[in-house]
Amino acid sequence: MAASTTAQRLIPGGKIYFDLFDANSNQTGERYLGLTPGFTISIKSDKIESYSAESGLRQLDDQTLVTITRSGKLTVRQISMENLGMFFAGQSAIAAQSTGTVSGELVSVLADRYYQLGDTIANPTGVRSVSAVTVASGTIATAAISTAYALGAQVKPATSPLYAFQCTTAGTSGGSAPTWVNTVGATVTDGTVTWTCIGILTPVLSTDYTVDATMGRVYVLPSTASTPAGTARVHPSYSMPWSFGYTKSAVSREQMLSSGKADVYGALRFIAANAKGANRDVYGVNVLLSPSGDIVFKEDSPKYADLSFDLTFNVGANGESALIIDGQAY
Repeated sequence: MAASTTAQRLIPGGKIYFDLFDANSNQTGERYLGLTPGFTISIKSDKIESYSAESGLRQLDDQTLVTITRSGKLTVRQISMENLGMFFAGQSAIAAQSTGTVSGELVSVLADRYYQLGDTIANPTGVRSVSAVTVASGTIATAAISTAYALGAQVKPATSPLYAFQCTTAGTSGGSAPTWVNTVGATVTDGTVTWTCIGILTPVLSTDYTVDATMGRVYVLPSTASTPAGTARVHPSYSMPWSFGYTKSAVSREQMLSSGKADVYGALRFIAANAKGANRDVYGVNVLLSPSGDIVFKEDSPKYADLSFDLTFNVGANGESALIIDGQAY
């Protein structure tokens, strides 16, 4: 132990490990959290006080410490999936995608929009690494004469169909087929029905859409030079049903699912490696780790992203001290 007359200064440093408790509050093993630019501990105390005014002047005659709260803050710069899981109250996993062929994946598309292939309830973020992507129009009924059509009904001409049409004024079609147009956005009067041309029936790669095979995304082009004045071949407001087919490769990717409660319990260990001063390690046997603040995923002024946590040091389940500070052996 250093004498009290010896100057003691501290330039702190060290590493932090966290032992995440399982569902039964059992330790699972300490994991190094990576670079931690900040680790602080705060003590807050509350007391009750008694005052006496029996001698005229009101004076403090007793005070009792009733509450001590040991808390802290932790900043983590290691943006691993495990640390993100603690921050977002989620679990990290590997999403394994099996190889396979998909056909008839129906999507209603608009011009100048992106669409993720394989987007389902079970797999909301879709598929990756696709090939042999095909695009065709979805199932569209053939237009009929003398037929009542509701608003939103979609048809294609009975003879040599090139484009699909949507009913934008409900009514009954005429006794003979109208003269259909081949310009997206143009309208056709058919008896008391008004049809609006909504899209090409046979989409063409690089003319009507592009494919990002790595991300499994399709972009519907807003216009194309192959049509007069660069007009679109898919309507920007009335959705056109497309049917996608593709082959997906067997690939895996990291994934973190956030849906649980935000508080995480575990044991925290700090092992000091100070630039100056006596090394003193810190151990919290039962620490509540609560995510706090923001994580930057994009910013105009680049900087390192950090994860911030609030810490609460609690007494252990078996009565162990909430906070232990150890000097290192010498």
